[in-house]
Amino acid sequence: MKRLVCILLAVCLAAGLCACAGGLIPAAQQTPIVISDPVTDPPAPTDTPVPAAPEDTPPPQPAVLTLPPAREGWAESYLAFLDDNYDVFAALWPEGLTRVGFIDLDLDGTPEMLVFDQGASATLGVQLFDLVDGRVECVSSVLENAAGAFGGEHFSPVSVCASFFESFRLCQTDSGYVFWVLSANGTMESSWEEIIRFDGENGVLTPVSVCARFVEGDPEADAVLSERYTVAGQEADKAAYEAAEAVFSMGRDTGYEARGVFLWNDMAKYDTTYDGLMAMARDAVEACAPIEVE
Repeated sequence: MKRLVCILLAVCLAAGLCACAGGLIPAAQQTPIVISDPVTDPPAPTDTPVPAAPEDTPPPQPAVLTLPPAREGWAESYLAFLDDNYDVFAALWPEGLTRVGFIDLDLDGTPEMLVFDQGASATLGVQLFDLVDGRVECVSSVLENAAGAFGGEHFSPVSVCASFFESFRLCQTDSGYVFWVLSANGTMESSWEEIIRFDGENGVLTPVSVCARFVEGDPEADAVLSERYTVAGQEADKAAYEAAEAVFSMGRDTGYEARGVFLWNDMAKYDTTYDGLMAMARDAVEACAPIEVE
């Protein structure tokens, strides 16, 4: 009897195990239970979109300098003016004129004429001529008598002392493109330097004094005795001078190289006579470099 009971219990146990086995979910279909630790495990990603990082704004590009076409016959007008007035030039500058070139300083599309004298001290004097209502007019000169000979209502009190055509620089400032030059001269005891920019007022070249520095010294002691400054022609302190000077000296130089003809470039071809001056002027017309800036 006891043996029969044991057999029955074994049969029942086997049947139960079979029933359980039939209801099990295959391992491949089971969802694993993962217990996360909120301290060490990062939170699960959500569907909330993450804003994209802002793109870098490209730096502003320099504006393209576009000039109007040159006035028809500009070169012939200047050459005829030199031919007609050579005797006056010879009287005003008996030592002769040494350099002739053409640069569009006021950026109106038509070049102005620059004529250099023999100079004095460290640099040469520059005479500036522009076409005004179809005639050639002197608008700036280191020689005051030039105002009476060639000037008019547009003659400026601002004059230029420089030695090279390349001294006239075309740069881009926050206000746009502009030509400027460092005009300077001096002796052992005193010197000055002045930044001059070139505007165009009513279509006429207008040199404007930006800032200037004047120095008095003792050459024997190699000492500076005094310095004074101006900004826009008015007395100023050193800080104001340096701020005005930085606009041009630290502006973006376009790399444009102005060109002209020097008497000393070819002494066999050029001299201080009428023929030498006219030869320089004709060759300077051919050498005139068009302004192309991007």
